[in-house]
Amino acid sequence: KEKCKKFKAYEPGYIHFDVTYMPKFNKVGSYLYVAIDRATRTMYYEVYDNKTAEATDLFFDNCMKFFPFTITHILTDNGFEFTNRLIKSKKGELCKKPSLLDIKCAQNDIDHRCTKPSTPKTNGMVERVNGTIKNNTILKYKYDNKIEMEKGLAEFLVFYNLYRRHGSLRKELNVKTPFEAVEKWFELKPELFKINPNEFKTKLLLLNPNNQPTTSTTL
Repeated sequence: KEKCKKFKAYEPGYIHFDVTYMPKFNKVGSYLYVAIDRATRTMYYEVYDNKTAEATDLFFDNCMKFFPFTITHILTDNGFEFTNRLIKSKKGELCKKPSLLDIKCAQNDIDHRCTKPSTPKTNGMVERVNGTIKNNTILKYKYDNKIEMEKGLAEFLVFYNLYRRHGSLRKELNVKTPFEAVEKWFELKPELFKINPNEFKTKLLLLNPNNQPTTSTTL
């Protein structure tokens, strides 16, 4: 396998998308849609019953509401839930019809980019954070049902964004957590933001089922 290369520095708004499998309950599985911002490492995710273009479309809408800054780019793999570019007709011709995500991106002036097939070069960031999520939730705790799992995921999402230290944030920003990175970028480029950091923090805390900051500890 080729090694993942370092990402080009971007301002907030370059979002990596991915989908990962979650455990089955009563023989019924689910999928975790994950989005992470390249500059701040701010993350958002949701559980869906299906991995479809329609689920992607809904997740995209919720990401637009969640992130405090304007989304300018989205990077995905070539899964059919994201793009039609690798679908071939019976004649072997590639599909030219835009996916639901392509249409929504065009409507919002967002550049939808796709990784090169079968390479880990560009979307390794979100794939690594998938492991971080699982290591701190489904691989760390036993959940008896989907509701318990979703509660645990929500608690970790708040903790990750507000309190978990992230070593790969740009050193010159002198920040340790995704939320601190949001605060720093808001000082540097307030025009990129739709809401201020305090409003964003309030929104984050409301995602916690207990409506309080989680007291989890880092690994």
